[in-house]
Order: sequence, then C-alpha cells, then structure tokens
Amino acid sequence: MSRARVAGCLVALLLVRCGGEASPPSGPALEPRPKEKTCLPDVSEGMPDRLSDTGCFTNLETLEPGPDLIPYEVNSALWTDGAFKPRYMVVPSTEQITILEDGSWVFPDGSVLIKMFGFEFEKGDPESQRPVETRFMVRHDGSWEYATYEWNDEGTEAALLDARKTVEYTVQGGSLEYLFPEYEDCVTCHAGAIDDVLGPKTSQLNRDRDYGLVVANQLAAMAEIDLFALGPEEELDPAEAPRMANPKAGEGRLEERARAYLDANCAHCHRPDAYASSADHGLDLRYEVSLEDSGLCEPMRYFTQWEGLPRVAPGDPDGSGIVQRFVVQGVLRMPSIATSIVDPSGLALLRDWIAQMATCP
Repeated sequence: MSRARVAGCLVALLLVRCGGEASPPSGPALEPRPKEKTCLPDVSEGMPDRLSDTGCFTNLETLEPGPDLIPYEVNSALWTDGAFKPRYMVVPSTEQITILEDGSWVFPDGSVLIKMFGFEFEKGDPESQRPVETRFMVRHDGSWEYATYEWNDEGTEAALLDARKTVEYTVQGGSLEYLFPEYEDCVTCHAGAIDDVLGPKTSQLNRDRDYGLVVANQLAAMAEIDLFALGPEEELDPAEAPRMANPKAGEGRLEERARAYLDANCAHCHRPDAYASSADHGLDLRYEVSLEDSGLCEPMRYFTQWEGLPRVAPGDPDGSGIVQRFVVQGVLRMPSIATSIVDPSGLALLRDWIAQMATCP
C-alpha cells in the first residue's frame, strides 16, 4: 500500500474513532513531476541487470513506486491468465505527451511505461499475492526499447532476461504456462502504426481512479501536472473526450462492453497496418470502428476447419468464429501470445453479446 493510501486510511479511521464523519478528500490527485528523473535516468548503456538498480521503485518488497512514476488504470484490460497488473508511466518533467486526432498518445524520449504482472497464488489469501514479472517500454532515440524482469520466488528482486522464457506456475490449485516475452514477441503486438503504445490512449484512460486521498478522473489529474501538449486555447475535457466501456465494471451497453473487450485483446493486431492488418484479414477490431465496418459480420478466412463459418452468427455463439478462436486449444487460440487458459468472464461476455443479437450489419 502506498504512503498516500495509508495516510488516507488513517485519516478516515481517526475520524470514525472520534465520532466524526469523514470529509470528502480534496487536493491534487498527483504530485508535480520531479525535476530529476530517478527511474532509468540513462539507458544509453542498456538496462540494469536487476530491477532494484532501475531506480523506479523505492521498495521492491512493498512495490512502493518512485517519485516520478505516474500510476494509471485502463477501462478494458488485456487478459493475461488472470494476473493483476499495476501500471505506471514516467514522462520527464520537461516533456509532454502529444494526443493525436484518433486519441492515441505519442510519448517523448525519456518516457518509460511499466507493467507489473503477478498472481494471488492461494485463492482468498492476499498474503500469497506476489509479482512474477515487471515489463518495461523505454523511449530512447526516437523508438521504443523493450525489457522484462523475472522476479524470484521470495518477491524480493527481479533479474533482467535476455531471451524468451516459459515458466510453469501453480496458481490457486491449477497449472499455467507463463510466457516471459522476447523482443520479437513484443513487436508483434506493439506495431509502429500506433507508435507502439497500446493501453495508454484517451478512451482507455478516461476513467476515475482512487489516488489514495482523492478520487479523480485520470485525464484531469494528468492535465493538472501538465502532462499533455495542448495548445493555448485547447482544453482536455473528460466529459467530451472518448471513453471506452469498462467490461469488468459492467459499464456501457452489452455491445459496447464486448467491443471494448475485443479492442483490448485483439485490436493491437487486427487493425490497419498492424501484424494482422485489416487490409489482409478484413478485420478492424478497434472500439471506435462501427460493427458494420469491423469485418465481424463477414465469414472466417484462411481456416479450412472453419470455412464458411461467420465470425459472428447472430443468436448463435457456438456457430461464431470469434468464439471458436477463443476456446480452441493450441496455437490458433486468441489472444495468441501470453495466455495459457481461457478467460471465463471474457468468453461469457462475447457469448452473451452474440446470443442476444438479431442481425449483424
């Protein structure tokens, strides 16, 4: 738990003990960015061999983030075998993020994106929760570099990996094959057409977040610390900005939740100029693309076992190609990287959406 979160809990506890009522929290959600960058200040010689030497966390055992780490959450998350995934970004205090017309974000040199992966190994036991991987994207000399660290079983340190690796973990009584990716795996999803960045974009981050002492919209909180390159007459209004539905929270209509899930889990490849470009495969699963233009209503391609099967068959989940791709065993299952077990809630969402459809444009 962060110091800010601990402080917030103590304030609420003292008010209750004294018979008072907690006043609504106030104040800035995020502290100003520090002038000196402590998280990977210089990567010209490559990434450190140990996570503790990156300077990004002040305490690895408590996962206390350093002063220049900006936490964020997304509306619709990529399924990674049920892992918990804290996310952070670092943008040098002298630099800003450029927001493109389609809502994607362009990060300046010196930026760092960090994602933690971990599991609650014993169901219902928070003490069994520990990280297994910390993944980095580092913007350097105009391009992104990738690195991943594998944590030890004690949760006290993580070591830099130089090759792809698969580890079998026993999580809540079941076995899963966890993939630590290498460079080729990373660039399969992080294509140049989207400046390599997936989660951090306007529609994904347009949501409230609990910052410990205050709950605030993430875009507004980030604008307060001058994170975005806006013109003198420009203003980033979360109420007017695009917002993706949150499937896990049940926000939005059923179709919106299903399309948000497909965006997070599939659109990094199924979009223009990506690994499985829509020009070749006829699929564009970005959230903002209409169902009619997405290609979901067309027949499957390239797979003889599903020849003639519609990608989405209204009212018939089992007769829909996208459902088949999510449940099939082996290399044909989607998402194709970093999953070894089927996402039960995601599959149920897609099935429910297709089951209630009368027509597909």
